[in-house]
Amino acid sequence: MESRKIRYLILSVPFVCAMLLLPLSASAEMKTITGTMTGFNCFIQGYTCPIDQKDPMVALEKDFVVVTPEGNHYFLTNIGLGLKARHALETVTVTGDFNEKYKTIKVDKFEVEGEVVWSQKMQDEMLEAIGKDQ
Repeated sequence: MESRKIRYLILSVPFVCAMLLLPLSASAEMKTITGTMTGFNCFIQGYTCPIDQKDPMVALEKDFVVVTPEGNHYFLTNIGLGLKARHALETVTVTGDFNEKYKTIKVDKFEVEGEVVWSQKMQDEMLEAIGKDQ
């Protein structure tokens, strides 16, 4: 029984080490892109949807992605679904930490038609003003 525990411990150590190093292997780079906010399910199925803001697909989408003119897509990891849905089908500009391996962006600034509609700084200031810790 004791040897079984030791064997389990020996086998699990490399796995735990690999999991701890995984975030380090996927480096992020700060940059800016412009693209169209699109429902992810529609994107992977090759459809242009939602057709407009009244399309029921807006409510059915589990997440939205920014699709660049070249056809690349990126998930916005720190922005709520409501903000993404509100700007579905619009051209947006996103600045943040990009992870090409996982096709994600930790957004620092989110712009629509040249206007910043969300930024990490704005959110931090709002949370500070109402007395909540980030």
